[in-house]
Amino acid sequence: MPERTFRMLCNRIIIMAVRALVSWMTISVLFQLVQAQGGDWKNYTDMKSIRAVATSNNVLWAGTSGGLFKFDPADSSYQKYTNAEGLSTNDVTALLIDSNGDVWIGQANGAIDVYYPKTDTWRHISNIADDKTKTNRTINALYQYGEKIYIATGFGLTVFSIPKFEFSDTHLGFSTLINPQVLATHIFQNKIFVATSGGVVSADLNTPNLTDPRAWQIVSSVTTVNKFAVFNGELFASSSSGLLKYQANSFVVVSGVTASVRIIASVDTALLYADNQFIRSLTVTSNSVLSGTLPSSITDGVLTTSRDVFVGFADFGIGKYNKTTSGWQYYYPNGPFSNSFYSILVDDNNVLWAVSGRANGKGFYSFDGVRWKNYNTANTSLLLSNDCFAIGLGPNNSKWIGTWGEGLMLVDNKGIVTNRFDYFNTGFIGVIRTGTGLPSYTVPGKIAVDQSGAVWVTIYASIDRTKVLWKMKPDGTWESFAGSPFGPPSFMHNIVIDQNNTKWFINTVPGRAADGGSSVVFYNELKNLMPGRTDGWGTISANEGATSQSVYSVVVDKSGDVWLGTGSGVTIITEPNNPLTRISQVFLGAIRDQVVQSIAIDPLNNKWLGTKQGVFVVSPDGTQLLEQYTVENTNGKLLDNNILSIAFDKKRGIAYFGTEKGLSSLKIAAVETKTSLSTIDLSPNPVYLSDHASVEIRGLVDESTIKVLSIYGKVLKQFPAQGGGRAFWDCTDGEGNRVASGIYIIVAHDRTGTQVASAKVAVVRK
Repeated sequence: MPERTFRMLCNRIIIMAVRALVSWMTISVLFQLVQAQGGDWKNYTDMKSIRAVATSNNVLWAGTSGGLFKFDPADSSYQKYTNAEGLSTNDVTALLIDSNGDVWIGQANGAIDVYYPKTDTWRHISNIADDKTKTNRTINALYQYGEKIYIATGFGLTVFSIPKFEFSDTHLGFSTLINPQVLATHIFQNKIFVATSGGVVSADLNTPNLTDPRAWQIVSSVTTVNKFAVFNGELFASSSSGLLKYQANSFVVVSGVTASVRIIASVDTALLYADNQFIRSLTVTSNSVLSGTLPSSITDGVLTTSRDVFVGFADFGIGKYNKTTSGWQYYYPNGPFSNSFYSILVDDNNVLWAVSGRANGKGFYSFDGVRWKNYNTANTSLLLSNDCFAIGLGPNNSKWIGTWGEGLMLVDNKGIVTNRFDYFNTGFIGVIRTGTGLPSYTVPGKIAVDQSGAVWVTIYASIDRTKVLWKMKPDGTWESFAGSPFGPPSFMHNIVIDQNNTKWFINTVPGRAADGGSSVVFYNELKNLMPGRTDGWGTISANEGATSQSVYSVVVDKSGDVWLGTGSGVTIITEPNNPLTRISQVFLGAIRDQVVQSIAIDPLNNKWLGTKQGVFVVSPDGTQLLEQYTVENTNGKLLDNNILSIAFDKKRGIAYFGTEKGLSSLKIAAVETKTSLSTIDLSPNPVYLSDHASVEIRGLVDESTIKVLSIYGKVLKQFPAQGGGRAFWDCTDGEGNRVASGIYIIVAHDRTGTQVASAKVAVVRK
């Protein structure tokens, strides 16, 4: 081999090695940034759906579909508890405050959490939840008798010793009933009564072996008993068949109370219960009404020591009837009106916005970091439907909300709903509305803004194929365009616009199957990007590199590449100006077959992929898996593995994950870069090399360069900032050697060198 050729080959090998090393170092930095604060989770849930209520010292505790909260009527204060604050899960189904004042919380998955308010500590009982041989492990009720907790579950009755903190017995059979669901338990006159899905059974408490089904006898065929209580020396039970009273070894219906009821509490002079209309008081001589009409079904209730009646509603939180005003007062902590976060974004004011979904929606909501504000048909006159499923950020920090059937809502910078665009005031053509003959049932998708400031939106399933795509110009006038010639127009849901003003379309939304004939399509009204076509439309087939024709999400990254989240991984368009020339895929095995429902880009250009199996964080080019977050590996801090949406608060450094079980947030190291460079912050300062690996440099602009100088002005090291408004100096010189103890000057400048800032840091070697 000629010497020159040999040298060139050696040089190429060296260059490739250096590039590989730089790539490895870059990935290492990105990985560190993603993981920097990986444990700081918070969860946000709706706590209006009450499943259980308990009281102690006039303080109320409520178990909800979104966790647990404590309410003190004396000062109207709330304390919320989710799985980020100690719960195993947020799906609370049962609640008990024991004789020590400790709070026992039963969960839908069988977990039991015990909270000790005096020490603010938790203990967890996972035996039932971990027993996969039981198909129904729900904790339906908790009852204390002596030093034992009787646990009503979906498969039987278990008994737990408080002093030993262990299970003592499990009862699976009751007379002829085998493995019934247990709904409630009570001990009365030395007998244990158990309400099951097969009827009510009882047994003598002193029977040597209660695990023997023959020790039990069926005392009622009613299968819907939900609670027991003792009043006037007699045992009562509430059910969907009416109020029952135990007498002569069986339960009989109380005269006049044959509708579905739920016992609230008993006192010396009365038994309090609720039917479908009112709260009532049953005494020895009368049955009277204590409240106005119930606004919703009651799920539980308590009587405080001050004789106030509080009840739990399925939709309105805790309620108390005010006789003075003849109205209900509702109590629940501030939060979103739903646990569904179908789509989310963070606006220019760092306010989070979310929509609740296309079916059984609860409107939309915003969160400024302190309080939630909810928008729905009850408090927003322009909003005609609570089925809000799409949200996009428009000009001047406006928010655009797409509803399923009632047009497009416009919210201004101040959070005020200012307009509705629909069939009547804009001309959107949807489908025929039942009973009207008009195509006024319009479903606008997520909007996008082009480089001229125009707003683009699609109308799903429009009966007029010439008016599927709409554009609102900066002057407020609208223009319509025909839909895609590739497949039916019904598949066009949301839009993303790249740097070339090309529109990319989402054809599938979570929870809804793709319409037949859907395909990956793009459109540019100004130029033709697909050979052989003159109408601006184009499509990408599987043969050309598309991983799937079902597109759930689209983003344009910081390099201008278009990432398509599909039903089978990720497709990357690396030349959007000529889409068919360079198409690649994320080949990582963990990503390849995932349904990628959401993609978000952090300030470092990392891609955060929301799938049905959690969150995957990949490097800017998609070749490295930096992190994965699931319910399992976060110990439940991530609320659900089915991730519908992801958004970033770049200023505060927060990643938000929208699910059907609430909103999870995670503090991350990557934050937004500044627009101007005036000062920089160094941390830690001083830096002790035995304790810290690097110095963090904050307050940078995009494409900053860092120089490290000695106190005498000698340049010891120079490197580009890693991104996200931050850089990290590892306290080494240009040759990789640790620097000596002393004062060093950190200088940062922008790409042109016109903006410069500096600061000093002390390095101490121990």
